[in-house]
Amino acid sequence: MNQDYQEKSPSRSAAFDTTEEFLAHAVALESEVADRYETMAHAMEVHNNTAVAELFHRLAQASEKHAEEMRKRAHGRALPKMAPWEYRWGDSAAPESPAMRHMHYLMTPYHALELARAAELRAQGYYADVAAQSTNPDVRAMAAEFADEEAEHVDLINVWMSRLPEPEPDWDYDPDPPGMPE
Repeated sequence: MNQDYQEKSPSRSAAFDTTEEFLAHAVALESEVADRYETMAHAMEVHNNTAVAELFHRLAQASEKHAEEMRKRAHGRALPKMAPWEYRWGDSAAPESPAMRHMHYLMTPYHALELARAAELRAQGYYADVAAQSTNPDVRAMAAEFADEEAEHVDLINVWMSRLPEPEPDWDYDPDPPGMPE
């Protein structure tokens, strides 16, 4: 799994006019990430990869906790309701959502953390872009704070990764790979 996980985030218009619009995006971003990690956990459970499934469940819980913090920040505000395609993050998925295309049924916890680190870096970049582009001082301040939080998450993941062995070059070799019945 030597793909480049540090994919560039697509271009995006991050100049939010209102705090409510920005918070709606932040809540949706964190909620989508939690859902994606749960989906990944279930995929790993299907393949009996319990170590990675457990890690994805933990990442989902952390993301849901962060989403709940965003909801608390938004409490009492009328957040706009948006269709999924109306979110301004330049892609069909939120910037922090780990890419499903990098999943592999034999991936290790190290690989899962690589995916998570790349996702956190994209989220950090997204929030930094919002802080740089918004004309609303409250949005700029909040986005800068969120970018700092994402940087802390990257640091935490780096610590976790330092405790794990790097996968062997042939980690994905399976002498009896799954196949479809003929």
